[in-house]
Amino acid sequence: MTQQLPHSDQLDIAALSRLFRNKATSYKYLFFLSLLTLLKDRDFEIDDGISLRDIEIEMLVTAWYPNVFSKLSFGIQDKIASVWERIPNFDHDKNFLSKTGLKKLRKHVDVSREKSDYGLMRYVSKRILRPFFDAETSGSEQGVDQKIVELAAEHFRKRRPLYRFDDARKCIFLHPDWIAYLQQHQTIIEGWALWHWADYMQRRNPSIPAVTQKLFPPDPQRGNPDVQRKFWKQVISKKNIQCIYTGKDLNSDYALDHFLPWKFVAHNQLWNLIPVDPQANSSKRDWLPSEKYIDCLAKTQCNALSIARDIFSNNEWKKKVEPYITDLHIEKPEHTLDFEILRFAYRRTLEPLMSIAEQQGFHCGWTYG
Repeated sequence: MTQQLPHSDQLDIAALSRLFRNKATSYKYLFFLSLLTLLKDRDFEIDDGISLRDIEIEMLVTAWYPNVFSKLSFGIQDKIASVWERIPNFDHDKNFLSKTGLKKLRKHVDVSREKSDYGLMRYVSKRILRPFFDAETSGSEQGVDQKIVELAAEHFRKRRPLYRFDDARKCIFLHPDWIAYLQQHQTIIEGWALWHWADYMQRRNPSIPAVTQKLFPPDPQRGNPDVQRKFWKQVISKKNIQCIYTGKDLNSDYALDHFLPWKFVAHNQLWNLIPVDPQANSSKRDWLPSEKYIDCLAKTQCNALSIARDIFSNNEWKKKVEPYITDLHIEKPEHTLDFEILRFAYRRTLEPLMSIAEQQGFHCGWTYG
């Protein structure tokens, strides 16, 4: 990845490019991303250094959404999940991503830290510097952390490692040249780090759909299924639709339900959205519905697409059914109008996904009432 990082005559960019080798845990990614966040938050003015405590808190804040909200795995050796299990639940609202919301989350993590040492800084703060001293630290692992601390201090002026430690090893001081480099190229560097972070998480969650969309909360505008609401409004205006959970007739008073929870699929594809009774939607929340509802889902979708065939032009209708063809692996647009083909496609696609979601920690088997 060296070619993707901006060149510098003064700094060891090759060492920076090796920052994320040895990918046993998520710590290096979270450490570096947290370092970038703290630098930006402080406008790259850090004459008094950055405490390892602040970095550790930021690491857990960054990990909160993919671990606690999206339920992604961080790897067998990784302790992020076990640390969050020791932290009391964070009572968040939809605005937790605002500056005020993030401040509350940081405070929540910090207060909990007083009662329990998280231990994430034991190795990562030293090992992330190792690429700058490959020659001196090759071979035996014994005493390598102490050696890295000493080398960073000894060669800070001439060889310019990313940072050095204070005497108590509770704070780091970035080299001024690295601060200038990271500030000048912050967009590129952050994109490079996020690419590595996403690649790591995808490898740890190979069967999970849309992993990259589950690392950070989505833009509220992107999460708003207005187009899908309009589709169902037009369908319901032409023909009576019944709720697949309650059997009640739906009129203008209905909720749009993600059959597979949005937290799991992280998208608003029409094939996974279905109008339902508001009470049923409120009861279901983020549960996985019972598999007995899959046939009802397929039947309602088939009817809706048949109605849409008469409402929209041929090109518009084909655009509507394209996600069904792609995601449900259906051969032709016309096959979406055949209930048996569509039912088989839904079962073939949803049943393994529901099994994966259950393994990931989602509650399963929800039925109305």
